[in-house]
Amino acid sequence: MIHLMKLELKKVGLKKYVLFSITGIFISMFFLFVGLNDSSTIKSSYETAFSTVGLIFCFYYIVLFSVLVSAYIVNEYNHKTILVMFSYPVDRRKLMIAKLLLITLLVMFSMIIGYLCCGTFIVIADRYWELIEGEFEISVLRYWIPTALKAIITFCAFGIGTFVVGMMKKSVSMTIISSIIFCYIRQFYIAGMDLYEENWLFVIGVVVITVIGVWYTLAYKIGQID
Repeated sequence: MIHLMKLELKKVGLKKYVLFSITGIFISMFFLFVGLNDSSTIKSSYETAFSTVGLIFCFYYIVLFSVLVSAYIVNEYNHKTILVMFSYPVDRRKLMIAKLLLITLLVMFSMIIGYLCCGTFIVIADRYWELIEGEFEISVLRYWIPTALKAIITFCAFGIGTFVVGMMKKSVSMTIISSIIFCYIRQFYIAGMDLYEENWLFVIGVVVITVIGVWYTLAYKIGQID
């Protein structure tokens, strides 16, 4: 599996992805600063500041995941280039899992770096511009780390979900649209439950549904080429 991922990485390359990731992190910090510096609202707490990061990351990374799925999986079906890979003496499901796992790891790594950068940015911005109510303490990390972990798992699961939806009809548009729908599902749940973040019940539910969807796709959809 690792060998397949290395081969896929050579084919895909990292330059465009790194550029998208760096751009996304800087865009996130910009919107975060604008939101925290809004003079029409009272000062945000560290809790609300970090939930803002989650909101920005939700839309950016789930959509980014769907774009990568569209470019490196769905488009290969549309252009029939997937047939070349299927001619290799390797199980088709392993080939698809390698592609999906590579995309997941790339997005996950970018999110980890993004959370580190945005978390550091919040602390520095508060120090110089006093945007956050209260003082930063190490105890804040007890909230930040589990929150980031739940978000990363959820966003990756939703991203994989765009693969499941896109593979139903081998449609790029369905893949991208599903990412936006998943973002709104996440936000509606959090707003409806009056939460700042995902709870573990939601995270586990999303993961279980995604695993079932991936199993069905690998079992019945990857061999269908229109």
